[in-house]
Amino acid sequence: MRNPVPRYGHTLRDQWQFEPGITYLNHGAFGAPSIPVEEAARRWRDQTAANPTAFFERQLPGVLRDSAQELASHLGGAGEDLVFVNNVTAGINAVLRSLVLMPGDEVVVTNHLYISARRTLDFVCERAGARLIFADVPFPVRNENDIVSAIVGAMSPRTRLVMLDHVTHETALVLPIERIAARCAERGVAVLIDGTHGPGNIPIALGRLGDQGVGWYAGSCHNWLGAPQGCGFLWVHPDRQGLIRPTAISNRFGDGFTEAFDWPGTSDFSAWLAVNEALRHRGTLGGDKILTYTHDLAQRAAGLLRDRWNTLTGAPLEMFTGMATVALPVDGPATAAASADLRHTLRGDYRIEVHIMPFNGRLWVRLSAYLYNEITDYERLADAVLEITGGNPVAASG
Repeated sequence: MRNPVPRYGHTLRDQWQFEPGITYLNHGAFGAPSIPVEEAARRWRDQTAANPTAFFERQLPGVLRDSAQELASHLGGAGEDLVFVNNVTAGINAVLRSLVLMPGDEVVVTNHLYISARRTLDFVCERAGARLIFADVPFPVRNENDIVSAIVGAMSPRTRLVMLDHVTHETALVLPIERIAARCAERGVAVLIDGTHGPGNIPIALGRLGDQGVGWYAGSCHNWLGAPQGCGFLWVHPDRQGLIRPTAISNRFGDGFTEAFDWPGTSDFSAWLAVNEALRHRGTLGGDKILTYTHDLAQRAAGLLRDRWNTLTGAPLEMFTGMATVALPVDGPATAAASADLRHTLRGDYRIEVHIMPFNGRLWVRLSAYLYNEITDYERLADAVLEITGGNPVAASG
């Protein structure tokens, strides 16, 4: 008889190593591996230490490919099209620095682009003499059509690449990447997806995305899938694998797509190899039921904060996944310094960890919802912000 799925919420907190008393509402930032997954990674490190030569030369190639195959199968793709990288930034760098852009070429992104991707694109475009074009996706957003119209409208005959977040880092918007990729394919424009907040947060079918026109998908295993930090992947459409180069050119470069990435040089491979345990542990926690819980909790939490603060959300509640954005009830300048001050106060005085950022002239909270969270966590956040800003808490709408 199968073991029943455990009850979600605070009863699961002992499976993570959080410091006592912290209300952790920022799972999307870096993830948080559970204790069983951390132990699996530790076993791989111990096995490596027992005989490094035997491990690196004889065992690693096979077990690494096994891990890639299991991850790819989980994400609806083929193992021979997927390689591990340390994080999404590394995967995006491998793609962008392998592209051949010419002077006057254009790369289209949204105004919700994450800062590390912006830095890489600035470097690549400046070196090539290409132009970075920003599609102005409205925020708050009303529906998917607003997103599609903004991105397609920013394209021109000089567009060579469109780079999209699957879920935007700061604002938690789910971009309709299949619809946009299909429009790009009609024009022969390549599509790169930043999937930091995709795997483990929303359903993904890599093969289907490839059929729709996506050429590359750089994803994270540590943000939402439960792997240790330092575990990302890069999926590349078979038609584009001969043109991509890893950022670290090592002695297996030239032996094939997977070989070039599988050996970046001597490294700690434990996070990549612990993906299997992360997927197994995720299965014991309910698999797809996790999405039902986290999506419902994030949407309820966003509605609660919106009503308690009398503000607005960054999108209709049904458009959020395991993250959501809510405007803060504060006046004054929406600056990085102001958001840092509020985060510091929440962390130091109230023991609440949550992401706050300025966007479009306002301060927003980007909350995350994971298995160890309950609605009372967001009630605490609502009360703390009202106390800090001088408001009067009203009855929770949990």
